[in-house]
Amino acid sequence: MKKRARGTILGIAVLGLLGGGWFGYQQVFTKGLDHLPSKVCDNAAKRETVIRVLPDTRSAKEGAKPENPGRNFSFYCHIYTSGDSILSGEVQVQDSSAKAWADYYRGYGGTDEGEVERVSLKDVQALSKTHMSSVYTPCVPRGVKAAEASQAYALVTEVRVIGKSRTNGLALRQALTDFAYQITQRAYELGECQPTRTFAGELPRYVAN
Repeated sequence: MKKRARGTILGIAVLGLLGGGWFGYQQVFTKGLDHLPSKVCDNAAKRETVIRVLPDTRSAKEGAKPENPGRNFSFYCHIYTSGDSILSGEVQVQDSSAKAWADYYRGYGGTDEGEVERVSLKDVQALSKTHMSSVYTPCVPRGVKAAEASQAYALVTEVRVIGKSRTNGLALRQALTDFAYQITQRAYELGECQPTRTFAGELPRYVAN
């Protein structure tokens, strides 16, 4: 009986060490995204949205950079991981109608990027293909007159995941679109876009066919 008891205690101890080791492994090698700020890219996008896109990683770095106020305004955002997966996006003022924007992205990446999913909320529109999403938002930037546009001034946001992603299919498209919409709102503020607007909390959801 004593030998059996000692064996049982030893087994429990080994399991405890293994369990503690696994917990430690998870904390050190897989929780890098949890160490990002609650909002990344100059307080633009939610960390939870990033986690919906990128896989577990040991470490992650984020950064953002606005450039060139006025008609050449742009806003760049990236999250790099130690696992070589990258989530990146840029928002740029462009002279483009909503139709020209949509036509461009229908052919973006060819058939390898899959069919287009598309949603809209009033004049803000979004679309997604397999590994990228784009958002179109009317915006007349600071110091620019709307009449100067040959089509229409707008913020065009494009985001993509490079390398492995946490999910795929419609769930990935939705997460990428949510990320694009969030950095669009920050860019709208930084670019001092007109007219002033209140953004909805989220865009309509994609629906599986």
